[in-house]
Order: sequence, then structure tokens, then C-alpha cells
Amino acid sequence: MNSELFQKIYDKFFNLIIFVPILSYFYGFYLNENSVGMGDYAVDSDWIKKNIQIFLLNDLKDAILHPELFGNRPPLIYIINKLFNPFFYDFEKYRLTVFLLSLIGPLVFYQTLKIRFHTVDNKILFLISSLIYLSPYYRTSGYWALNENYGIFTMFVTFFFLEKFNKNNNLKNIFALIFFSSVTVYFDQKFLLVPLISFFYTMFSKISIRNKFIILSAYFVLSIPYLYLLHKWNGIVPPATQLANPKTITSLSDLKLIYHIHAGYAATLISFYLLPVVLFTKENFLSRIKEYFFLKKTYFYLILFIAFNLYNLIYFDFEQFTVTDYWVGLGIVHKLSLIITGNLYLQEIITYIFFFFSFIVLLFYYYENKHDGVLIGYFIFISLLLWPLMQEYFDPTILVIAFSLFKSVKNFNKINSLIIFSYFSIFLIIANLYYS
Repeated sequence: MNSELFQKIYDKFFNLIIFVPILSYFYGFYLNENSVGMGDYAVDSDWIKKNIQIFLLNDLKDAILHPELFGNRPPLIYIINKLFNPFFYDFEKYRLTVFLLSLIGPLVFYQTLKIRFHTVDNKILFLISSLIYLSPYYRTSGYWALNENYGIFTMFVTFFFLEKFNKNNNLKNIFALIFFSSVTVYFDQKFLLVPLISFFYTMFSKISIRNKFIILSAYFVLSIPYLYLLHKWNGIVPPATQLANPKTITSLSDLKLIYHIHAGYAATLISFYLLPVVLFTKENFLSRIKEYFFLKKTYFYLILFIAFNLYNLIYFDFEQFTVTDYWVGLGIVHKLSLIITGNLYLQEIITYIFFFFSFIVLLFYYYENKHDGVLIGYFIFISLLLWPLMQEYFDPTILVIAFSLFKSVKNFNKINSLIIFSYFSIFLIIANLYYS
């Protein structure tokens, strides 16, 4: 087979592959796929249905402050659907609207990548953006009308306008960026990073003092409704949620509960998504890893890492934490350790080994670009406040952040794209088998 014929076959194969993720998304909905252990029979759908009834049967103010309102997010999802969605009253029809919203999200992500990486083949960018369709958590939320994808969708829109702002910092792009980044937090507090990024990007850009004052004022005004909720709820989530989840840090009085061990587990979750993205950094990344490993400051970070793990080994009750306290959560590494062995001591050894390799992956990105390290640090910090620590908090957000914001991501080609496509396809298959 000559090289020209091989290239034609390869190009046709690639042209077919780029549509696999979106087709699988439709097929999963047809099958009522459940790839993360949630779904119509799970408790998540039950309290969402109850919340829908609260908003259907009460006016907005009474619904927002209703004593039985439950959830980990502000009520904007229910407010918007009550006002604008004629299918809100029927859960099966409502499922379809969330499915369609989730279908559009990666297409917005694709438009963002086209602006940011305008010299890259659009087919490659389409495949990268379509990786979101392979996310077990994005798919399940889209299929079962769960609440996660609303914030992810407005994050897509925010990053689109952030790229538009970088090209043209007119008031239209500024106000769109402010609005959608603020709305993202009203859909999910964990996305506080999105308006923070937008705020600092705009404030440190070369725009007039007048426009910077407008930005500051607009963000303050848009924060007022949530400040009101904080006051009325005496926390960041409804009182019913605070009572049901006493271990989650939802108010200042809970800060004594900081879960330091979550930093290790969060590192494994973040590095799981960033590992294949290494291919998209500068070429010869293996030689750079070797170079970074022998830097003097690396030894300092290694000492801190060892001290962190020694502290955990001495004062941390692994059995209590992973067996008694955590009946769900902690992500793929925890699940893998359970599959490999039923011995708690071996599970602990496996966990700390993965902590180490995850530390190496995250340190690589920090060395590649300090900006990327700060973004990773945000997710590590947030993990200290969450209980339980779930993989869904990182999937597919880490992947979106990496391709939308990381300065170290710049090396695109078809081979890298096919490798990362295979990586997340295998993850989806394993997730479905695990929860089948």
C-alpha cells in the first residue's frame, strides 16, 4: 500500500471517528444509559422531582425559601424552567429539554476552540470538543435531567465570550462575559472559578478605567441575589440540604471540618483527566518531565508531599474514612483499589502510590506554566470543602478548563486527538460495565 493511498484511508477513518462521540450520545439516551450509578431510580431524580413540584405549586419567593427545597445548588434552574419551559410539568418531557441543552453544550465548546486555536484543523477541534459527549457524568446528567449540565453549559458560553473578548473587548462582549459567568455560579457554586477568571482577565486587560469600573459594578450588582440567599439560608445551600449533609462545609461555622485528605484524592481525579492532555503540550514532554524532576525546587515539593503523606499515615484512619464514612465517592482510583484487592492495607498502599504519580502529573503542568498551576490549585482547594468528594465534580470540567484556558496546551494533531479519544472512550465503556 503506497503512502498516498494510506493517507486517504487514514483521513476517511478520521472523518468517521469525529462523529462517534455525538452518535454515542444519542444512542446512550435511546438505551437510558446509566454510566455513573445514578438515574431515574436513584435518589437524585427523586429530590429533583420534588423540587419541581415545589416550584410548580408555589410562587417564586415561597418556592425559593420553601423548607423542603433540597439541592446543592441555587434555585435558578427551577426559576428559569418555571418561567420559560412549557415542558417543566412533565418529567419525561423535561428530560428531553435537558438532553437537548446538553447536546448543544459541546458545540459551543467547539466554537470556542475554533477561535482560540484558529490555525488548527477544524476536524481535530470538533473531535476534541466532542470528548464531552463521552463523559459519563455529562451524559447521565443530560439523560436523566440532573442539575450538573446547566452550569457546564454556561461555562461553555462564558469561555466562548472570553475568547471573543480577547479578540475584541467591546462592551457587547464584556457584558455577555459578565452575565454568563455570573449565571454559571447561580447554576452551581462550584463554578465560582468561572467569574473569577473572567473578572481577573478583564481587569488585567488593556481596557479603559471606565470599563473596569463598569465590570466591577456589574459583578457586584449581579452578586446581590446570591448574597440575599446566603443571608436567608444561613449558608450556601438550602437549610434542608445543610441538615441532610452535615459533613459538607456550607457555612463559616463548618470550616473546622476541612478535609485535608481530599487534596490527595482530588489530585488523582484531576490528573486522570490531564494525563492524556500532556500530549497536547510542547513536543518531547518526556524529556521535560526528566528535566523538571531533577530541579532543586522539585526536591522541596517532594519533601512537602512526603510530609503530607506521613501525616496521613500517622493520624488518618484509612478504614474509617473509606469504609464507614465513604459509601460513595472518591473517584476512579478508589474504585480501582477496591477492584484490585479487598485488603485494606493493600488498598491504602495503592492509593498512596497513585497520590505520588498524580503529584508528578500536576507538578508537570505547574512547571509548564504557573497560570495552569493556579487553575489546578483552585480545584484542589475546593476539594477540601466538599463531602462527599465525587468524580462528577471534575468530569468533564477539568478537560474543558484545560483546552479552554491552559497556556501549555498548543500541540494539536490527528494522532494526539485519536489517542485522547480512545482514552475517554475506554473510560466510558469501563464506567458502563462497572455500573451495569
